[in-house]
Amino acid sequence: MPSLPPPLEPWRTLAKRHAAGTVLPWHQHRSAQLVFATSGVMHVDAGEQRWIVPPQRALWIAAHEPHSIRMLSVTELRTVYFDPAWVAGAAAFARCGSIHVVQAPALVRELVLGLCDSRRSPARRELAARLLLHELAEAGCQPTHLPLPASADLRRTALSVLARQAWDRTRGDAADEAAVSERSFSRRFTAEVGMSFRSWRQRARLVASLDLLARGEPVKVAAHHVGYRSMAAYSTAFAALFGAPPQDFRGGRALQGEGGRSSASA
Repeated sequence: MPSLPPPLEPWRTLAKRHAAGTVLPWHQHRSAQLVFATSGVMHVDAGEQRWIVPPQRALWIAAHEPHSIRMLSVTELRTVYFDPAWVAGAAAFARCGSIHVVQAPALVRELVLGLCDSRRSPARRELAARLLLHELAEAGCQPTHLPLPASADLRRTALSVLARQAWDRTRGDAADEAAVSERSFSRRFTAEVGMSFRSWRQRARLVASLDLLARGEPVKVAAHHVGYRSMAAYSTAFAALFGAPPQDFRGGRALQGEGGRSSASA
């Protein structure tokens, strides 16, 4: 008889530093995981969506969810893996089955860093792991996901906008590239993505600017690069989406803190 896989640990951690440009190719885990960048910016593809995870934010990924991660800057990564049965015990964590970016208030940050600190007793760390799950149930979501259309023609057009950084592309131009009428393009894009093409393009360029800010570029340079003529207009739009001004994201600003390492792959 084939041997059964070993039972999952209730929780475990991984602390690792990744160079800019590092790619963790498509993979999945039997465990759910909280991926937290104490510094740096990550680009995560999962399902039909693209997620940008700024520093001091975390991404919750459900068990068995295929995903890939690209480091857009030097990234200090802290990951906490949870047995799905353990997660199911946190009944209030209603979003545990879906991918979402988590706002990481001070308590969540300290719990993650504490779990990665092997100097703390196992009993104390287990209590922290249970508390972390309950805090995640209450934490707000950060709207840094960038959904992509499901249909091939619209998805190709959306990816072209991203690849060429064509932030001034109009709905009519996009419809022409997809070889459909502007009316059909508008209706289908909104239905597949959940927002209008104009709103999606606005979010896409703000998300793209996170990489520039993480590299330490001045806010004025980031604003100009993604098509804003006014730094004030850029800062206002940025804060409305991310809940903080762009200055807070420059250079991957983060709390200082180092934890222990465990041998696992992200």
